[in-house]
Amino acid sequence: MDTRLKDLSEFRTSRLENIELPDDTSCVPDPVNDPLSTEGSVIAHEEWSHQCDFFLSILGYAVDLANVWRFPYVCFTNGGGAFLIPYFILMVCSALPMFYLELLLGQKHRRGAIALWDICPIFRGVGIAQVMISYMVAFYYNTVSAWCLYFLMSSIADDLPWTHCDQRQGNTAQCVSYADLISGSNTNFSANSTLGQFHNFSLASTEYFERVMLQLQKSPGLDDMGPMQWKVLISTVIIFLILYCSMRHGVKSSGKVVYVTALLPYVLLSGLLFNGVTLKGSNEGIWYFIRPRFERLLELKVWSNAAIQIFFSTGAGFGAHIAYATYNPKQYNCYRDCIITSIVNALTSIFAGFTVFSYLGYLAHLLRTPVETVTGEGPGLVFQVYPFAIGTLPWAPLWAMIFFLLLILLGLDSGMGGLESVITALADVAPRNWLKNPYFRQILTSLVLGSACCVALFNARSGGMYLFNLMDRYIAGAALLIGSLFQVIAVAWFYGLDQLCDDIKSMALPSPSLYWRLSWKFITPIVLTIMIVSSVLDPTPLVYNYGTRHPELLTDSSLVVNVTIQGTSQHYVYPQWAFYLGIILSTVSVIMIPLTAIMVIVRSGCHFHITKMISLGPTDYWPFSSAACRKLCPNKGRTLANGCPTIQVLDSGDLENPINQQTGQTVRSTIELQMS
Repeated sequence: MDTRLKDLSEFRTSRLENIELPDDTSCVPDPVNDPLSTEGSVIAHEEWSHQCDFFLSILGYAVDLANVWRFPYVCFTNGGGAFLIPYFILMVCSALPMFYLELLLGQKHRRGAIALWDICPIFRGVGIAQVMISYMVAFYYNTVSAWCLYFLMSSIADDLPWTHCDQRQGNTAQCVSYADLISGSNTNFSANSTLGQFHNFSLASTEYFERVMLQLQKSPGLDDMGPMQWKVLISTVIIFLILYCSMRHGVKSSGKVVYVTALLPYVLLSGLLFNGVTLKGSNEGIWYFIRPRFERLLELKVWSNAAIQIFFSTGAGFGAHIAYATYNPKQYNCYRDCIITSIVNALTSIFAGFTVFSYLGYLAHLLRTPVETVTGEGPGLVFQVYPFAIGTLPWAPLWAMIFFLLLILLGLDSGMGGLESVITALADVAPRNWLKNPYFRQILTSLVLGSACCVALFNARSGGMYLFNLMDRYIAGAALLIGSLFQVIAVAWFYGLDQLCDDIKSMALPSPSLYWRLSWKFITPIVLTIMIVSSVLDPTPLVYNYGTRHPELLTDSSLVVNVTIQGTSQHYVYPQWAFYLGIILSTVSVIMIPLTAIMVIVRSGCHFHITKMISLGPTDYWPFSSAACRKLCPNKGRTLANGCPTIQVLDSGDLENPINQQTGQTVRSTIELQMS
């Protein structure tokens, strides 16, 4: 039987007509009525108007906020220029193969992250997990874009509001401006403190972010989120409206928006760098960024940080690249775009590092302090340290508008990619009669974005930062890595490398070399496993480090349990129930992988053959997605896509007269077969 199935796997069925269906179809559920099957929903995908639309879309999705607010800090703290060695090695060994694999799957099968797994139904939960993660990331990722919009609107003024202290807008008595720092009044800045962890003062930019925009002083924690901040709420709604207008017509509209959102950031970043290198102290900051410390390469943590940074930077594992690739012609050269995008993404991170550290060097020069004392990452960098540096420049409002417009464009690109993953996946599994509605895309887009916006509005409350920090920590951490691990294992070990390579040849792409085969089969799964273990075993506690002190949070003794002062810093320690909530956020997506596998096995009537199901060879899944069940249930009828029953091929001559395994009779049909 194995030999016969292998003979059959050498052919691809393009049309099956007039086949007599067996009565017993209990082996596998009916594809039309089975909620886990997508065989009955064949979507006629639109295509990109121009190949540049696709390239700029995946480039814009890969180059995101992390290139600006995370990579420079990670590179600086993990060996400087020496960090680029593990960074590029792991890009070649893990991130690049995963990126290319997703483009191949989407382009070949032209289905979203869920329907795609008809090639191996037992792993359909991988696609569901990817879609859930992308959807939940939209709850908090677009909040950053809303904060940037708030700062952008605040920059339209003669005097930037975060360059001075005003107790009427919420600043404390410890607030100091740049002028205060230069004069030395009320400050005691030392090399042992940083701008993010104050000594006896707090920067005006830090207080503007936490006390004026977020108003954290009105929320003691997740137990009491405080009032709604209406300006942040309006900014959030505007961001989602921009996303909706960009995506409501599919790739026909989003493919044009990316010409602005993907290209303009490079113009803005170049302008910032050109201005930055002309400032005093910028060369010292850049040297701190690139100064190689090769002894750090002996530390496992450096390699782990490099793997995590490059993997998340490419955007693999979210299903966005799969969604974008479904709109490509089947013989489009996605290999070229994959290589170029990966290289440009890495170079953009380095380029952003030069830009950021040129200003940090300038700031350190002004404050007469080492560069390492003014560094930071995440919101602390882009909303506290960097605005403070920009506020000291001539034409400060102009440079502030350029910087925050840059961040908004980077956020919109990535926001569109993540939501497109959800929309494409849902459209591909929707009933076919729904697709006949000319407004289906607009309705689906409004539902997805509208529901995500409603959840994101919780971040617009005074305690929104606590919720943001919680979701950022748990939603797309280990869960994303686990989903990616199952994805590469499913394709390399179950769908089969040979079949994947045949698919690549049929797409007129370069034949995969030994490098690609080894990466998909062994190297990438090993790297992902190490990353998962490192992420799960991370002992870092869940806390939020305030950038400034909030005396209001310590006036009630009952709050001291969660809001504490350690040394010169004030922290919010999350309650135990928040930790459990984080575990739920981490597992609610990946739990779909085993649950869906169990449902597929049980509904197929093969639940007593789990070990045999796992041990099936890759050729048993092709050309029919449910060939595995046919092998396990040879005595039961099986309706496949378009009603094809189980057939037994005795030799190549029997292809014209296949035999029904249940009745032993020849099934007369019109069959067209071609070589794979």
